[in-house]
Amino acid sequence: MSNFPAYAPRSIVLPILLTPMLFVSVAAQTAATTTDQSMSIPQRQDIADKLAVAAIVNQPVDITEYILGTGDQLSVRLFGADDLPERPIEVGADGKINLPMVGKVQASGVSVRSMEADLTNRYRAFFKDPQVSVFVADYRSEPVTVVGEVNSPNVIQLRGPTRLMRVISQAGGLRPEAGDRVIVTRQLPSAEGSAPTRSSNEPNANFYLKEIDLMKIIDGTDPSANLIIQANDLITVPKAKMVYVVGNVGRPGGYVLDGHRRSLTVLQAIALAGGINKTAAAGNTRILRTAIGADGKRVESQIDLNKIMASKSPDIALHADDILFVPNSKAKTAGIRALDIAVNVGTGMAIWRF
Repeated sequence: MSNFPAYAPRSIVLPILLTPMLFVSVAAQTAATTTDQSMSIPQRQDIADKLAVAAIVNQPVDITEYILGTGDQLSVRLFGADDLPERPIEVGADGKINLPMVGKVQASGVSVRSMEADLTNRYRAFFKDPQVSVFVADYRSEPVTVVGEVNSPNVIQLRGPTRLMRVISQAGGLRPEAGDRVIVTRQLPSAEGSAPTRSSNEPNANFYLKEIDLMKIIDGTDPSANLIIQANDLITVPKAKMVYVVGNVGRPGGYVLDGHRRSLTVLQAIALAGGINKTAAAGNTRILRTAIGADGKRVESQIDLNKIMASKSPDIALHADDILFVPNSKAKTAGIRALDIAVNVGTGMAIWRF
C-alpha cells in the first residue's frame, strides 16, 4: 500500500470518548490538576467525514460482479427460447447448474457477468444471436467473520453482494482504538472457479490476504478499495498505533498515529493534548518506552520539556506505544508500573484522532 499524502491535522472518523476511569494508579501524583478535570471531553467529529462515511456505507453494488455460490437460486432467461425453466435453478453441491441443450455449467465461484458471457457462447451453437440474462432470485446464506477492533466482533450473515464498509458497519463500526488498515483473508476457489488476483503476501496456496487502506476509501482517493465481500471472508481490524500523553496536560489520552498522522514528536503530542497545566513540572517530563528484548518492560528517560519548548533542546520523535508523562510539580517521579496499568485499562481512556 502506498503512503498517504500529507494532510493538516483534523479529527477524523468515529472518535468515541469512553467512560473516564483511567489513571487511578497515578492519581496521587497528579491529584492537584486532575481532580477538577474530567476525562470526558466533548466529541469532535468532522461533518464532511461523517457524510463521506454514510455515502460509502451506502455505495451501490454492481450485481453483475456478485460471485455465485452453492445454494444460490438463479433465473436464466434466453430471449426466444421456451425450453428454459421459468422456476429458479439452484446451484448444486457440485457448484453447477443443469440447463437444456448445454447441460451442466460451472456456476459456483463465477460472477453473474461471467456466467452470462459463458452461457451466451454456449448457446451460439443453437441460436444465431443468443441474448442471455442471469438473475439471482435468492441468495444463499453468506457467513462473514469480523474480528478485531470493532464494536461487535461476530459472524455476520450477508444477503447478497455487500461492500466492506457496510460489513464493518454491521459489526457495530470501528472502535476508537482501530487502525486505518483492514485485512481481508479469503479462501481461493477451486480450479473450476475464477480465482481472484493473488496478493504478494499470500500465506499459502489456499488463502490470500488483501490489506485495505480505509483512509483511501474515506478520502475518495481509492473508492475501489471498498471491495465486495464474499462468503467466508475473514475481516480483521487491527489495533491502531498510538502514543499516550498522561499527567498534567489539558487532554490526557491516547493519540492515534494512523490516519493522516504517521509520526508524532513531543511538542506535537503536547499541543494535541491541549498543552501543559500551570502546575506541571515540565522539567521532569518522562518518556516511557518499551525496550527491545526487555520482556515488555518500559525504560524511563527524563527530558526537559521547558528547554524543548524554548528551542534550547531538539524536539524528540515519539514511537508507537510510548507514554509521555508530565508530572505534577509535587510529584517528581513517574510510577512506571502505575502508568503501564493505566494504559492497559481497556475502557477508561479517551482516544483522539487527528
